Amino acid sequence: MTESWRTLETLELVGGVLCLDFVNTINSRIMPEHDYLMAYPDLVQWMRKVGVLSADQANVLQTQARHNIDEAEAALHKALALRDVLYHLFSSIARQSEPPTDVMDSFIALYGEAVSHSQLVRTGSTYTPQWEVDRSYDAVLWPVVYSAGDLLFSQALSQIKECPGCGWLFLDTSKNQSRRWCNMNTCGARSKMRRYHGKLRESG
Repeated sequence: MTESWRTLETLELVGGVLCLDFVNTINSRIMPEHDYLMAYPDLVQWMRKVGVLSADQANVLQTQARHNIDEAEAALHKALALRDVLYHLFSSIARQSEPPTDVMDSFIALYGEAVSHSQLVRTGSTYTPQWEVDRSYDAVLWPVVYSAGDLLFSQALSQIKECPGCGWLFLDTSKNQSRRWCNMNTCGARSKMRRYHGKLRESG
């Protein structure tokens, strides 16, 4: 979790998959202080950062958003609602519990919408979904939703963990499934410092 420079440019991508990185666009789920998606241009910038949008597509959406503020704002609210759905969905799974029914129902509806707007394109021996991500203000969300469905259907589901320091979600791909923190240099280091100072107080 990045603390020093809270900008989209420096925001770490530690989730291991698109949908979890999207969930992690708030500095902390435990003590939230900063949201990286404060306005629609932030959403576009993040989608450009992770490769959902090309530079040209991002420029088109940014220009259109300046002339259709209400529609862009509505798309941002939809993005934040999706982020909450995905957090509650995968946080429950990380804690080895079943997601709430209303959360799963919301996700199924979103997933159906995303798939319905896709085109299946043959790539080698398989087909993959593709979207016109600059078709509308919220079209950028469809690949994120599909990524979440892909994760739900995969064996990687058992690798989802939630950082005890900040609540960020990530895939633990370590050999022995021993990863605990989103980043050892941030949340891990703070935990070590707290333990160190705790020992000093006890010894003093």
